[in-house]
Amino acid sequence: NKDTKVVSIGIQGKTLQNEKQPASNLVFLIDVSGSMSAENKLPLVKQSLKLLAEQLNENDHISIVTYAGSAGLALPPTPANKLMEIKKAIDNLESGGSTAGGEGIELAYKVAKQSLKPNGNNRIILVTDGDFNVGLQSDSEMEKLIEEKRKEGIFLTVCGFGMDNYK
Repeated sequence: NKDTKVVSIGIQGKTLQNEKQPASNLVFLIDVSGSMSAENKLPLVKQSLKLLAEQLNENDHISIVTYAGSAGLALPPTPANKLMEIKKAIDNLESGGSTAGGEGIELAYKVAKQSLKPNGNNRIILVTDGDFNVGLQSDSEMEKLIEEKRKEGIFLTVCGFGMDNYK
């Protein structure tokens, strides 16, 4: 339409200087249950986590814990400069099974504690479509666990993928 004008606007956010950031100990806690198979779920999770991994340096470590019917360690604590190894572990993730979120979060906290970085960014990044239907389920149980671990210096970030069903 000749009467329509299109404007493109780009905004640059604040650029952080990674070398001034404290070392990170990140545990990716990834829901790989059957409900995560949609394009806007696990495939998008994989892209996002690889992009995050590219922003880290040799002082940072990444671990991957997955959960579906049970929890498992997909990648032990690995220096972030071993990017090919990290990306391969992410690419190998496949969805299927139920959602043993309680078991997954307990394993993620155990892994985070084993590789704790004093005065660092010790964080579990939980990526899910929202179901926690096997294991810890109640809000009060989850809140208690998260508060206890926060006192130990391990924090939790939750990222929802997909649409609806967030619990």
